[in-house]
Amino acid sequence: MPVRNLDQDPISELEREMIADRITKMTRRGMVMGAAGIGALAATLGVGRGNTAASALASVGLLPEDLPAKNFRAATVEVLGASTWVSHGIETAAFYGSLLGIDVQSFDGEGAAENQLAQLEAIANEDWDFVAVHPASSDALIDGADAIIAKGVPFIVMDTRLIQDEAAFSEYGHLTYIEPDNIYMGSTVAVELFKAIGGEGQVIHTQGALGHTGAQGRAAGFNQAVANYPGIEVVDETPANWLQEEASTLWQDLLQRYPDVKGGYFHSDDMALAAQAVVESAGLQDQVKLVGVDGLKNACQAILDDKLTASVINPSGRIHGGAIWAGYLTVSQTDNSDAPVPKFIRADGGPITKSNAAGYIWLHDNYQY
Repeated sequence: MPVRNLDQDPISELEREMIADRITKMTRRGMVMGAAGIGALAATLGVGRGNTAASALASVGLLPEDLPAKNFRAATVEVLGASTWVSHGIETAAFYGSLLGIDVQSFDGEGAAENQLAQLEAIANEDWDFVAVHPASSDALIDGADAIIAKGVPFIVMDTRLIQDEAAFSEYGHLTYIEPDNIYMGSTVAVELFKAIGGEGQVIHTQGALGHTGAQGRAAGFNQAVANYPGIEVVDETPANWLQEEASTLWQDLLQRYPDVKGGYFHSDDMALAAQAVVESAGLQDQVKLVGVDGLKNACQAILDDKLTASVINPSGRIHGGAIWAGYLTVSQTDNSDAPVPKFIRADGGPITKSNAAGYIWLHDNYQY
């Protein structure tokens, strides 16, 4: 098969040819077992190295005719397509879909739970092989989810609990819930901020949407860190709801109210970067240190450019890729694990305990971790 020569790509031409050859020889069962699994392939390609799923596929020389036919349909209902974290996840889902023969369609809730509910209810009236959702708010989407699950369609929850009550959610009818360790992420990056400002001074805590269990976990992690730094004074905790415009407007006001502020902690890098532009415009970039959560390319570059102090990885690709992988292995009946898909899978971060060990085993068995 033809293989493109990308001089900037770190893998060799021989490696590229070997990977491409193995892809073209995979049967559907072989696709699960071969090339150390699609997870390993994705790591080799660097999912997200290009700007789109198509460019990621092209980076290994795959042409449309090399990919399997689309034998399955999957829907992802996303919280906010304008978010860098979400857009990266959408591209990752499309990438895995291309490799696995899945027509993946993503729906943008535009930050509104009512939009997501309407999308789930519409999906319940159509034919889909599996569905994944990243809820805008817990407890707001249950009717739509119930309708999909009632049809026997595998239902996967990403990043945020569908049901606020953790015990009740553990008994719900979803296939699996893939979540990062938000408390760990929040605490880790907050400590980096506090160290950067010398352990004392005024700090602003800009939250995501308060109904989002990820935001709740990041707030809890932040508060854990604050408890260990008595010199830190938290002067504001107004949410900006993941929106860059809200974060920008909020910080224009906050810099006027708190001219001596030394740091800002944000539940997402997008909000942190929006505030950074405000801080820089005010000429306070040397005074005010900023940190966020997600750790995607935009944040990494901002850190290299001394615009952000730190971030922490929130694995959008692993969460979205894991959702597609879990759905595919279920509907194709090709799961390598002896056990069923766990109801909960921890995506990176934090220690392995009884509460998440099964998820790590399943990820291992299917070449995802």
